[in-house]
Amino acid sequence: MLKLALYKRSIKWAIALALLALPGILPAYGQVQVGGDFMVRVYSLKYFDTRDNRDDLNYLRLAGKLHVDAPIGDVASVHTDFVTISENPVFRTRAIGGSGSLLYGIAQIYGEVLTPDVPLVDLARLRVGRQHYMLGQGLTLGSSYYMTDNYDGLRVDLSRGLWTFGYMGAVTAQEVSEGGYNPEPGGNHIHVAKLEYDLYDHVLLGYYVYEKQLGVFNDNTIIGLGSTGSIVLSDLEYFGEFATQKFNTLPGLPDKGGIAYMAGVSYSWTQGPFRIIKAEVRTAGYQGDDAKTDKVETFEPFYPTWWWGDQTAYVNGDIGGDYPHRGIQMEGSRVWYGRIYVSPKAVPKVRLQLQYANVDDWVNNDDITEPDDEFGIKLYYEASSNIRFQARYFRRIANAEDADINDSGTITKSEDRYNVQRMMMEFRFKF
Repeated sequence: MLKLALYKRSIKWAIALALLALPGILPAYGQVQVGGDFMVRVYSLKYFDTRDNRDDLNYLRLAGKLHVDAPIGDVASVHTDFVTISENPVFRTRAIGGSGSLLYGIAQIYGEVLTPDVPLVDLARLRVGRQHYMLGQGLTLGSSYYMTDNYDGLRVDLSRGLWTFGYMGAVTAQEVSEGGYNPEPGGNHIHVAKLEYDLYDHVLLGYYVYEKQLGVFNDNTIIGLGSTGSIVLSDLEYFGEFATQKFNTLPGLPDKGGIAYMAGVSYSWTQGPFRIIKAEVRTAGYQGDDAKTDKVETFEPFYPTWWWGDQTAYVNGDIGGDYPHRGIQMEGSRVWYGRIYVSPKAVPKVRLQLQYANVDDWVNNDDITEPDDEFGIKLYYEASSNIRFQARYFRRIANAEDADINDSGTITKSEDRYNVQRMMMEFRFKF
């Protein structure tokens, strides 16, 4: 086991050194571009009205990303994203600094060909390798900047006139032998087909997703429609998306599936001492199971990614928070989110933002609302084009009293409803 651990570690370091050496390895193919960022976040949490009078919590989180673009001739390129994050075995993308050694991995590594020399299309793009792939606002399919587990496969995009067709097929997990050296039968994969159409100031989107997990009946299909653009005025923007999901279930078991939606509208303008003012309202919903019906109503895709708050309204198993994802919130969720931010003319590199998120159940079978609301203030300041400072103040508000949800006869720590004050300072360096 020690030899295996040392071998795996040596492989990881070899990959890291190869990435750092790319600019010197590929100069003959064109201008290699290297960039990235490093982020430090310092958190301070204070709890109110708790049953256990828990202590305040202070900690920090670290994350870094190095990306390398290496052109090859006129139509091809190689792209690599190398990610370093603080180790945390549960929520790796929101890991805690000081908890152990740093993790590092490949967020993206793919080869790309972009060419107009394909019959019947105006422009064709082919990507092969590990890559991000996001649909719309992330209702069904998305990715996170620092995530190392993405889609390993092939992506094709074909454009002709106002139409764009896209396909992505990828392996998301592969069964391996006990020693980890050989592949075993079975694994998880995903297939996505999408069609976009540019209609004046709108982009119409339709997609089909097939998700297959290991096992005969662990698969589902998702069909979605969406639109983004502006209404009447160029600064009055909107987006909307609707999707339906159907699971393959064992014979004799109830049907399983559901719907989800997401929509938003925003308007920005200039007034008085402010260089820009922007107001925005968003809403989303993931259907939950109605106890009064035989069908299992749920919308829970494997790879969604969207978030509008600090902790409230997250959707991703690797990020955390209140999310109707993989059976976590069986009654589903409805989210309302609003924000307004201003940037003064006197200090144009400063932005102040106020926001509020309200999360409720899609269907309330037990008359208990588990998610909490959230009020937040954010302050951004760009010291330069490469250095940014951010400060946040959030108040998580319990919108219900303590409840014995587990019917254990006592209120456990997880059923303790309390308020939280959460402050954060971020320093981000880009290069």
